[in-house]
Amino acid sequence: MGFCHLALPGPLCPTLPGGAELSTDYAERTRVAAFREGATLIGTLSAISLPFAVGTAGENNADGLKAVAVLVAVLLPLTGLMAFVFVPEPVNRSTREFGLMQSLVFMSKNRPFLRLIAAFLLNGFANAIPATLFLYFVSERLGAAEWRGPFLLLYFACAVLGVPLAVKAARRWSKHKAWSGAMLVTCSIFAVSGFLGDGDLVAFGAICVCTGLLLGFDLVLPPSMQADVIDNDTAVSGSQRSGMYFAAWALATKLSLATAVGVTFPMLSLIGFDPAQDRSSPDALKGLSLLYAWAPIVPKLAAIGLMWGFPIDRVAQRELIGRT
Repeated sequence: MGFCHLALPGPLCPTLPGGAELSTDYAERTRVAAFREGATLIGTLSAISLPFAVGTAGENNADGLKAVAVLVAVLLPLTGLMAFVFVPEPVNRSTREFGLMQSLVFMSKNRPFLRLIAAFLLNGFANAIPATLFLYFVSERLGAAEWRGPFLLLYFACAVLGVPLAVKAARRWSKHKAWSGAMLVTCSIFAVSGFLGDGDLVAFGAICVCTGLLLGFDLVLPPSMQADVIDNDTAVSGSQRSGMYFAAWALATKLSLATAVGVTFPMLSLIGFDPAQDRSSPDALKGLSLLYAWAPIVPKLAAIGLMWGFPIDRVAQRELIGRT
């Protein structure tokens, strides 16, 4: 579905290097990522629903925004203090130190990393296309502008439930196979939205439920695998550079979103879709559906092709740790 861009810090929401350093265990890293992304989703749901739960005050919904501000002011220092007290300092496994240019050379030779970040970029680009067009699709194609908020809330609520599913799937089949399978199922389900039209709210709600569950795989598994490809670099170079790798990860996140926006809006213009019009032409609405539902499938399939035979599984990762 790709709504991650609308309310979270990115398409597969960038993570911190601490997630790679808190544990060297293949499965434990997935659980760390799951707790982090689950908390992010719960926070997103809270931010979406709280303003409505406390009621509104005028057109600007001032009471709701004040409630969000108070919640952040209370929880941010409290949770920050909890992290400081309870999260242990990671062990630095470096035996050598390198400058920036040498580090970049080692990164460029880390083939599992290049393969993973390419798949991440393609999948992020695919997710960002429907995220960019979501408001237009629901308002214009489905004719249900008032349902944009409820659909978004439903999607993220299901994503929370999808997080433990991703953990279980990764434990059974390995991370890259679980992620590839989730992307493939997402393509199959989401393609159906290209056939929807005015009033097809139940069908679109079902799509939100299914793809929301699968969002948990997009959020949890790539960051966990990112920790594993850092092990590959550490084993070869003797230097642990988690921060640099996650900086590249965050850059890919922003690049995928920016690219999708840069491609999507010119395409809307080419198909003749103009949101300023009272009612778009049938051809323009059909083009909107094709762009929203089917354009993301090609980059997702390319990402699946990159990840299906990914070389770092549980056994390979354990060997890498043994070499550091």
